[in-house]
Parts: sequence; C-alpha cells; structure tokens
Amino acid sequence: MAPIAAKVAESKAAYLNVKNNATSWKTYLPSFSWYGLNNQYHKWATRFIKGDFGISYLDGRAVGTKIKEGVFWTMFMSIIAMIITYVIAIPLGIYSAVNKGGYFDQISTTLLFVLYSLPSFWIATLMVVFLTGGDYLDLFPTYGVGEGINTPLDYFKSASNFGKLNHLILPMICWTYGSFAYLSRQMRGGMLTVVGQDFIRTAKAKGLSEKVVVLKHALRNALLPIITLFASVFPRAIGGSVILEVIFNLPGMGFLSFNAIVARDYPIVFAVFMFSAILTLVGYLVADVLYAVVDPRISYNK
Repeated sequence: MAPIAAKVAESKAAYLNVKNNATSWKTYLPSFSWYGLNNQYHKWATRFIKGDFGISYLDGRAVGTKIKEGVFWTMFMSIIAMIITYVIAIPLGIYSAVNKGGYFDQISTTLLFVLYSLPSFWIATLMVVFLTGGDYLDLFPTYGVGEGINTPLDYFKSASNFGKLNHLILPMICWTYGSFAYLSRQMRGGMLTVVGQDFIRTAKAKGLSEKVVVLKHALRNALLPIITLFASVFPRAIGGSVILEVIFNLPGMGFLSFNAIVARDYPIVFAVFMFSAILTLVGYLVADVLYAVVDPRISYNK
C-alpha cells in the first residue's frame, strides 16, 4: 500500500501545483510547431506530385483511377456546355447592344433575367418530374448516361449508342441556361461601354461599315470581361456540377465528389480540391495571357 499511497500523494501535489499556478492566459496565445518535412501533409503532397493520389476508403481502388473515370464525363459535358454558351450568348449580347432599346433587346433582356433567376436544381427537378415519364410527358430518359455507355466515346461507336445522347439533353439545358443568360448580359454591358467611346466614333467618322466597327474595333475591347469569366471554365471542367450530376445520376466529378464527402472518403476529396485549386491558377494565367492577345495596350514586357 505504501507505493500506492506515494503515487496518490504525488498526483495530488501535481494537481495542486497546476491549480495554484494556472496560466490560463497562455491558451489565448497562438502556438507554432515545426516538425520538418517528415509530416503527413508533405508526404501526401509529395505523392500527389508523383501521381499517387492515395487509395479510396470505400472500395480500396486507386483514387487516380476513380478520378480518371469521372473527369472524362465532366470534361465532355463542360466542353459541350461551353461551346453552346459562347457560340450563342456572345452574338446575342452583341446584337442586343447594337440595337439597344429595341424590341429584341427588351424582350431578350427580360427573358434572360428570368432565366438567370431560376435555380438550376429546381429546373432540373421539374424536368425530371414532368418530362421523364410518370404521370406526365415521357420524352427523355429519367437518369444515367445510357445502358452500355461507359465513356463519352461509346456514344460514337454505333448508331444505337449515338441515339442514347438524349440522356444528356436535360442536363445540358440545366447546365447552360444560367451561364448563357449571365454571359450574354456581360457581353451586352461590355459592348455598350465600348461603343460610346471616342475611338468608335472616330472609326465611324472614317466611313467604316457598321459591321467592321462592331466586330473589329468594339468587340476586341469588349471581350475583356468575357475573358475574365473564361478563367472559371478550367476548375469547372474537373469540379463539375454537383447538384445536376446528382439529380441526373451522371458519373462525373461532381457526383464522385458528393459521394466522397458523404462517405468521408477523404483521399478523393483532397485530390479533387487540389486539382480544382491548380486549375483555378491555370485559368487565371490563361486569362492574363489572353488579355494581352485581345488588347494590344496590355503588355507584360514592360
């Protein structure tokens, strides 16, 4: 009993020492510790640079393999959405700006503001309910990418597979209409700012046609805000649209990220976030380069 009693007395003495000499104020001071490069984060970053993204907690598969399967779908849909958006929205914005105040400008402005105010997840849910069977119209498949379709390239291997592209019509509509409305409004605003400047009036005074003035002189200067928005395309190409991919059950990066977060599959979450951060920087770099290409007044040599 003597050794136990000595230990108890020692513990009581230590407790009283801590209680009587408390330094609670130290808890409000930040503490910095450095353990060198041999730590969890630096080990993970080193493996990431080498292409080793870890192992999924759910099924034991390599994270790189699962990301590779999802990124092709997200990039495929992002590229299609980007082409549709830019090809239609930019001419629409230009035409609205050139014909400011006309019937077309007023009607398109109203419709585009209505489109921009509609949440994509709500529109996607309505489309699933009213256009994919049930008690309403059965015009499109309910979900998925089509039976027997594993990669986007499978759509083009046969005529029967090509017909399964109708699985992507509703997701593409939901994916594009919001950015379509926003981009056209930005293009219109940029054009209205430029067409009122002195060099545009000078070009018109020289006798240049309206088409040349708009497309050659005004458009280049009005593209700067559009280029800024273009920088966001890169992270979206790998991040995907979580809500839409979940609603339509599309096997893209958004669907993969959502399942990983719900299941706390952290290796996938970390890898996707790191890729998104890298592509965000790439997007800003590309935007800066395009600034100099579009506007000769911008130069990085001086």
